[in-house]
Amino acid sequence: MKTIFNLFALTFVILVHSASGQAPYYPSAGSGLAAPMAPMPPPTPPTLPPALGGPAPYAGMSPTLPAPAAGSPYAGPTMVDPNAGMGYGGYQEPAPANSWGSTMAQSMGGGTPLLNYSYVEAGYRFVDPKIEGANGSHGLGVALVMDLPTVFFLKGSFTWGSGSGERSAKTAANADYKLSTISIGGGAYMAITPKFHFVGEVGLVYANFQADGVNKSYTDGGIYIRPSMRYQVVDWMELQAGVTVTSASDYDSKIVDFSGYFRIFPQVDFNIGADFGDATRTFKTGARLRW
Repeated sequence: MKTIFNLFALTFVILVHSASGQAPYYPSAGSGLAAPMAPMPPPTPPTLPPALGGPAPYAGMSPTLPAPAAGSPYAGPTMVDPNAGMGYGGYQEPAPANSWGSTMAQSMGGGTPLLNYSYVEAGYRFVDPKIEGANGSHGLGVALVMDLPTVFFLKGSFTWGSGSGERSAKTAANADYKLSTISIGGGAYMAITPKFHFVGEVGLVYANFQADGVNKSYTDGGIYIRPSMRYQVVDWMELQAGVTVTSASDYDSKIVDFSGYFRIFPQVDFNIGADFGDATRTFKTGARLRW
């Protein structure tokens, strides 16, 4: 009776599994005798490439350089200087010097431009008067130019020199002489280009010539007019040329002058020049201070 019941139960289990579409379950041999197997680890997800501009995947291989200081040409924009580093692809290379003059100006901190109208000039003058028996004289000259609003300026100058003359029948000693001039005037300039100016000047001139032992002394004065040109050849050199016409009778009634100025410091120039008049010839050199 018990055997028939067991066969009936087994048949019922088989029919139930067949109706559900699943294979009958049979426990494997030795199940429950050994330890359960360890679960397999989940697969590692693939590593995505870093985003554009993100950190390098291997930070340990990157060079450890200090961050650029503020104001460096390789530093990026800041609130103080929003245009910093906006040169070539975000980097700014130092500008190369293109001439000796610009290199010198940068090394000395710039300075005022050569073609300005606020300066004082002083130097040595050798004057050769076209008077028979008079030798050349040695002296000095000073000029002051003051800038006014717009294109106008004031100018004043003073020159002085002393020389000697040859002996004559009228005197047993050398005929020493002195020559001094004073001029006061003003003018205006017109900038044809930033480096080329046309200048017009007008004023009064006074000249005094005194010679000992000879009757060659005179005092003369009049009005003078001087058109001139100023040209800045390079950053460190300026050339000037002008013609002075005066109403004087004994002193020079016409003078043609040439000068060259060479920047040696940001506001100081060395100059050399010559004046050719109908009564005197002058060769001069000195320095000019601009501000």
